[in-house]
Amino acid sequence: MLWILHLTWCGLQNLVGAVLCLCLRHCPHTRYRAAIVTQWRRRDGLSLGAFLFVPEGTPVQNPALLRHEYGHTIQSFFLGPWYLLLIGLPSMIWAKLPCFRRLRRERGISYYAVYPENWATRLGDRFSE
Repeated sequence: MLWILHLTWCGLQNLVGAVLCLCLRHCPHTRYRAAIVTQWRRRDGLSLGAFLFVPEGTPVQNPALLRHEYGHTIQSFFLGPWYLLLIGLPSMIWAKLPCFRRLRRERGISYYAVYPENWATRLGDRFSE
């Protein structure tokens, strides 16, 4: 049943995730709940539907990050085609724009202080039990 949702309601982000997963086929892949996890050489995580991309060693060294990224998968189920606009874009802007990086560093604001991130963490913790 989950794969039907992944292929229909969450189709766009899963298509992008599948293409990226294929491009990274040389990287280690595992499964986590209803997701395929790719360990890549970047230091950040990314969730595109059923495809999670996490730094190498994350499943063992940082299970909280894995749960967080899985929380984004749950958000994808809730929001379907709106996920990329309502979660992906704000999350990427918050993570990557230098003005927000500086704001977090100078004011000691947690990366997880904004709604896409704290919601993903709560969902990941809840659905990973």
